[in-house]
Amino acid sequence: MIRRVFIIATTAILILAVFAGVVSALDTRQPTVVKANLANVRAYAAASQPSGVSYAIDAGELFAGRPGEWRKVDLPAGVSACAVALDSSRPGVVYVGAANELAVYRLDAKGGLLRAPLSNDYVGGVTSLGIDKANRLLFVGTDTAGVFRLRDVGSSMIAGGHTMMNEPILQIAADSVGAGLVFARTPGALYRGDELGMRWSKVDNLGSAPTALAIVNRYPATVYVGTLDRGLLTSQDGLTWSMANDGLRFMPGSRLAVDAIAADPAQLDVLYVATSYLLGSTTVHHSPVGVSMTTDGGATWQPLAAVTTAPVAELLPLAGQTGAVYALTMSSRQPLALGAAPVIADEAPAVSAAPVATVAWTAITAWIVAGLAALALLYALTTGRLAGSAPTTVPLAMRRHSISHR
Repeated sequence: MIRRVFIIATTAILILAVFAGVVSALDTRQPTVVKANLANVRAYAAASQPSGVSYAIDAGELFAGRPGEWRKVDLPAGVSACAVALDSSRPGVVYVGAANELAVYRLDAKGGLLRAPLSNDYVGGVTSLGIDKANRLLFVGTDTAGVFRLRDVGSSMIAGGHTMMNEPILQIAADSVGAGLVFARTPGALYRGDELGMRWSKVDNLGSAPTALAIVNRYPATVYVGTLDRGLLTSQDGLTWSMANDGLRFMPGSRLAVDAIAADPAQLDVLYVATSYLLGSTTVHHSPVGVSMTTDGGATWQPLAAVTTAPVAELLPLAGQTGAVYALTMSSRQPLALGAAPVIADEAPAVSAAPVATVAWTAITAWIVAGLAALALLYALTTGRLAGSAPTTVPLAMRRHSISHR
């Protein structure tokens, strides 16, 4: 009876182990999409360290890597991405704003994914993200519903405020050093978020329409605002503004437009600006000047590269590499290498890299258990046959009893 129970139990273990091994063997990953070049960039988040990983939204998909090697990061089916931001205080944490829904997704280094819906009362998409790392706040700009404020508590992202705007939010930025600076830019105005973004007011002392926005987390934190015809303005309190055009060829009577601003997150005094001259009165024409660089926080600027094909729409710096920046223009969203940025061959094709071989310990363990179970079963069956084939010994008393009855 004991031998029978043992055989049954061993057989059950063998079957379960084999099943687990087969399931594990069938669990294959899809090839990772790797691209040498990005072709249709809509958002970019530079790494916080020179050796770190940058993120970009290319044609609605999220990619991680660096020039020459961009690997696709899977998002939930049906999600078209439009905005991305990194939390340098929490390595591996990436926020992605959806273009086709009012929702933000948080990804972490362990593969975790959290969806934070913004509102059920509006239809639209996310246009920009700004992080206040000091207060664990995420500011979300949208195209139809203004600005949302979320608090990231780790297990979830809690809604913490909403301000409706009359125009789409083009850019949103916040400091992360506790200065409480947060700004949102629309096509026609700049708004300052007071009380950590709980209350918003229009900035009306720029003297020109805002065209670009950036905040650098030095001490004290500094706000940079590009304008339509006054060049670059800076502020450390969001109330008073100073011109910072030394080296940008801003001349009396000229109309110098700042088309884009970008800061190197790994070098707080290194920034890039793209400028144009506005020409004409009735019909205004942009005449691109090029891209300039500063290494002293905007006190002085030096020409970096000329861009004559079209005005620059956005600048993508390489973290920690002074003078290395890519440009997106009004006519092309494919990154154009400027300064010390490496040029990637246009003919380099997109490839599908095979999954990296890893040790599947669950599968190995399952098959080891299956092998041991098979040996145990074989032993049990063998000993059972031997026992069954042994000659039967009749006790002496029984033989005598049988003889006495004859």
